[in-house]
Amino acid sequence: MPASTNLSLEERVGQLFWIGFQGTALGPDLKVLLERVRPGGLILFSRNIENASQVRSLTDDLFRALRVPPFIALDQEGGRVNRLKPILGPIPPNLDLAGRADPVAAARKHAQATAETMRSLGFNVNFAPVLDLSGRDPGNGIGDRAYGADPLVVCRLARVFVEAHLKAGVVPVGKHFPGLGSARGDTHLTLPVIPRSRSRLWREDLLPYRRLRRTLPAVMAGHAYYPAIQGDSRSPATLSIPVVSGLLRRKIGYRGLILTDDLEMGAVDQTRGGGHQALSALAAGHDGLMFCGSEEKIREAHGALLSALREGEVAAARVGLSLRRILRLKDRFLSRRRRAPYSPQVVERSRRLLASLGGGADSGLDPTGRL
Repeated sequence: MPASTNLSLEERVGQLFWIGFQGTALGPDLKVLLERVRPGGLILFSRNIENASQVRSLTDDLFRALRVPPFIALDQEGGRVNRLKPILGPIPPNLDLAGRADPVAAARKHAQATAETMRSLGFNVNFAPVLDLSGRDPGNGIGDRAYGADPLVVCRLARVFVEAHLKAGVVPVGKHFPGLGSARGDTHLTLPVIPRSRSRLWREDLLPYRRLRRTLPAVMAGHAYYPAIQGDSRSPATLSIPVVSGLLRRKIGYRGLILTDDLEMGAVDQTRGGGHQALSALAAGHDGLMFCGSEEKIREAHGALLSALREGEVAAARVGLSLRRILRLKDRFLSRRRRAPYSPQVVERSRRLLASLGGGADSGLDPTGRL
């Protein structure tokens, strides 16, 4: 992998971007986009997935298309958020696993099968575990995606999930900081207000991040508004310096990678444009800027950050700080571990393990499926 000093300015800026795309193969339009943006990460959705061999072919092509090996990510939580359903079949939600007679064993079986399949299919990042505290409440966009409302249970089962992924060589990403469990609205559609006091957030919602801060290699921030932390500045936490730099970096002392949730979601003011969103998220303290749908916004955001860096509006040292974190994590997971071969046997074994957990009834709409 090239050292940061060997990267062009365009590559340095591109490493901060995580982008989604259309289609199930690396076509000419996507090749042009990758050559221009040179993203550090790529995100696949259900729209990109048909079957196991197609997915592995696509991730191989994406990996080879970029000089700096990319993070290739998926939201593979299980339950409603199951991008690999055509390959692995239905999977019980986390809240279901937490209610088993032996929840640790159930969570471990789920995590191991998930991580091993993802690695065999060419993925190196999973946007999971969900660290939000929630019961079976669909109104907050989380519901049974969480391990429950008890922070100690969430800590215990999330640690099992994280450790299984680390062992398999897949980067787990804890989400959605500082916590969406008490939201009364889905951030895919609107900006929820989280009315909890700072002390309650610290004791409950933030406990998983505090307990896992040395273990989690990456954290994703969510798009809610927290008056107790942000004051009267009514904006998503992702664009808030007090939340990202103040609370997560300084107070909690987190040293890993910090990513935005998709900056094209309804909770973020879409009238301001991709450039404003990218620059605001970088100023808040993020290392990864996520745009999952619009090629126009991806190009706009990349161009705005590139121009700001050239004109001195963004300090080179600020980009360099995030770049070091990104390349350090890539060195750990993408360079030191060889890319696993595709194994239909691994995928089939994982499918059987997950089936043994019982798929359960459909637990409702996938709120991330709109992307």
